[in-house]
Amino acid sequence: MSHSSIRQQAVEAVERGDLAQATELFQAAIQNQPGEVELYLELAECQWAGYEFERAIATYEEAHRVRPESVITCTQAAKKLFGIARFSESARWLERAQAFAPNDGPLLAMLAEVYERGNQLADAERCARAALDIDSAQVKSVRIMAHVERRLGRLDDARTRLHDHLMRFPGPDDWRLRYELAEVFDRLGEYAAAMNQLLLAKTQLRDRAIPYLAEAQSIRHRQRELSGLLTRTDFEAWRAASLPRERARPIAFLCGHPRSGTTLLEQILGAHEQVITTDETGVLLREFIQPILRDSPSAAESATELRSFEADQIESGRAAYWRYAEAHLGQSVGSRLLIEKDPALTPDLPLPLRLFPEARVVFPLRDPRDVCLSYFFTLVPLAAPSAAALDLRSTCEFCAHSLELWTHWKQVLPYPMLETRYERLVSDPERETQRLLEFLELPWTPAILAFHDRARSKGIRTPTYADVAQPIHQRAVGRWKNYEAFLHPHLELLRPQLRAFGYD
Repeated sequence: MSHSSIRQQAVEAVERGDLAQATELFQAAIQNQPGEVELYLELAECQWAGYEFERAIATYEEAHRVRPESVITCTQAAKKLFGIARFSESARWLERAQAFAPNDGPLLAMLAEVYERGNQLADAERCARAALDIDSAQVKSVRIMAHVERRLGRLDDARTRLHDHLMRFPGPDDWRLRYELAEVFDRLGEYAAAMNQLLLAKTQLRDRAIPYLAEAQSIRHRQRELSGLLTRTDFEAWRAASLPRERARPIAFLCGHPRSGTTLLEQILGAHEQVITTDETGVLLREFIQPILRDSPSAAESATELRSFEADQIESGRAAYWRYAEAHLGQSVGSRLLIEKDPALTPDLPLPLRLFPEARVVFPLRDPRDVCLSYFFTLVPLAAPSAAALDLRSTCEFCAHSLELWTHWKQVLPYPMLETRYERLVSDPERETQRLLEFLELPWTPAILAFHDRARSKGIRTPTYADVAQPIHQRAVGRWKNYEAFLHPHLELLRPQLRAFGYD
């Protein structure tokens, strides 16, 4: 069979979702044409889609040996590793690429971004400056340079750089710079100027974001429908089917709402020697929530499917989850407690709890006004999960939705659940973490309060990665008051939650 015919069969296998067959065919094609780098890249893509990350990385290494000068190989490998927060490995691949393309400005900007995410700020600044020397008008280079300057406390430098570029080179990517400039103005205490930059950025994104906002609203409608169909009787039956304690691998879900303090909690818990944490890998969404809850023709059919699962199907799903999670972690979980952290899980809790009925649930509470402000500042509304960041009203509606469903789940879920408050955590971290560890049946250790030392060297995927690399502080408590005039027209959406959770 010809090389092109084998490759075509492999592509067709990928299209129908048969990754195992596709892998075999790509490997056969490589045996026929061992010098064709594109085949290695397609094989690596296939392996990555099947959560065989280490094999994919080995395949990228083979491609690099075949053609060391291939910048495409290096950048593709780097992007994959960046996506799973392995920033030091990502940087090494980009350094390889740079050796063959030393004057590639976008490549230098990409390397600067990876260094910055790995908290290598001096290297990030060096690469960003080199990129700007090549093309002073390149938006990504300007943004990453200003971002590094902000992190280093050089706020006036960052402000001048961003303002000058926006005046001299207006363009379709101005929103990227305005997000950064908003953060700079916030740090400088110029709150009206900060909000003005954010509003200008959102205006530029509006036409692109509207379809995602419509999708997000449809998802929330489905979530509300499903919550009304599932009863406490359903959950009690599923809970009764929990594996015996001696057979169950320990797991807890850290949900909440985006910007409610989940990353801080995850970093604190991850510093415990008996704990390992995920960092919003998206495994539950991609492999379980999307096909079962989102892609189903109706909420009623989703409820029927959840009720119909047999024990062997649940066991198969659990095994798949553990394989995917360990692929992201790059190590075995072993006997440690796995904390599956994803603030977007709250509205869809029935599915992960159907899969793991023995799980515990931790819900971080934070003043909803602070949550909304932080969400509006950090999220870009170019995907359904972040679309509510398009405007403050949508942001408040989204937060209210999560809290309403959490209130409902507390009434119907017969599972061990704990609410922890961000404000208590940052004011009395030892007391609040002791309470949390007691709930998780873990011994107290003071090491968890030194989590920020670990966070500086650990890859963190979420937007608050820089904040959690610092010791615990209270600077973000009540931050919303600086923007009360902007939030005030929308606060009626949050009044029930503010009262219910004691924030009024």
